[in-house]
Amino acid sequence: MRTHTAKCIILGHKNLSENDKFVFLYNEELGKIKVVARGARKLTSKFTGHLETLNICTATLYFGPKNILLTEIATTENFRQVRENLDRLSSALQIAEITDKILYEHQTLDNLIKLIEKTIHHLSTTKKPLLIAIAYIIKLLDKTGVIPDFKEIQSEFNLEKKYRQFFEYLKTKPLSDIERIALTETEAINIKNFVRQIIENETDRTFKSFLI
Repeated sequence: MRTHTAKCIILGHKNLSENDKFVFLYNEELGKIKVVARGARKLTSKFTGHLETLNICTATLYFGPKNILLTEIATTENFRQVRENLDRLSSALQIAEITDKILYEHQTLDNLIKLIEKTIHHLSTTKKPLLIAIAYIIKLLDKTGVIPDFKEIQSEFNLEKKYRQFFEYLKTKPLSDIERIALTETEAINIKNFVRQIIENETDRTFKSFLI
């Protein structure tokens, strides 16, 4: 397979050279991959506007001897409503970042793009972006098999029973049900701290700003 066209979601990107970028994509068949977008940093690039984090796109990839090259891309969904609200956008970008950090190269997870799409659509209208983002992270960790057994972690994390029940609820319930949960400020802080601890343990990475 030298050329392949696939539905992808953009998890992030970084500069490679004066003109090029690395782009981190997820596809249900290929998993998480790193591709090179030649000329993407030029103002006149054909990639301009298509490489935004969390864009859903159709990408044409060329599998070269050293790198996978992005040759064509068309955006099918850019979640404009999320980008117009700072709190929603911050939560969405951390969803992308955490997904990128959690997944290994070429790792695939069943229906991950569908889960991300549902989550970002909820973020576009929700008044509780923190809760939706946390629910996504718990569901992602459950898919990867690294979610703690909340019945067994009380001694390790000193987690109260209500929080263990809360996280178990997030694992299995749809986002529409989860959105009805009301959290106090103290509960939200405790939940954020616990989820950050899990993520940092899994990624060996410290998040200075986590789910603002």
